[in-house]
Amino acid sequence: MSSKDNHQGPLFLEMEDFTGCLWAISRQIIDHTQDAKLTFIGRCEVSDGWYQETGQMVLPDGQSLSSTRRYRWGATLEGVDVHFDDGRFFHRIDLAHASAQARHFCDADDYAVSYEFTQWPVWTSLWKVKGPRKDYEMDSSYRKLTL
Repeated sequence: MSSKDNHQGPLFLEMEDFTGCLWAISRQIIDHTQDAKLTFIGRCEVSDGWYQETGQMVLPDGQSLSSTRRYRWGATLEGVDVHFDDGRFFHRIDLAHASAQARHFCDADDYAVSYEFTQWPVWTSLWKVKGPRKDYEMDSSYRKLTL
């Protein structure tokens, strides 16, 4: 077990701690505008400066859809700068602390995220999104897969 595993204080993680392995993702999305719950099960990998995830999104009616997304991840002294795949800045993941928050404003929509690394190498992100057309929470859990 690494010294970072199940650490309770400041972690001082680096982007390299996320690379070189696959991560299992389980996600729940609560859409308050439609009073609906969606789930996502998939995997992600951080490689060559990209975060890429693929999986299956299960809609409230049971229909399953393939889902993919990717972001550019760039190491900084403070953590990881996350950019959309078109190069626009999204937010920074602060890796110096076991718990970190970030925000992104997109027109009238407010995206707030809380990251938790206290159970490393299991980590979570909780997004709360509010705006004129959006009102949802997206809770994701990541677990390192053994290759």
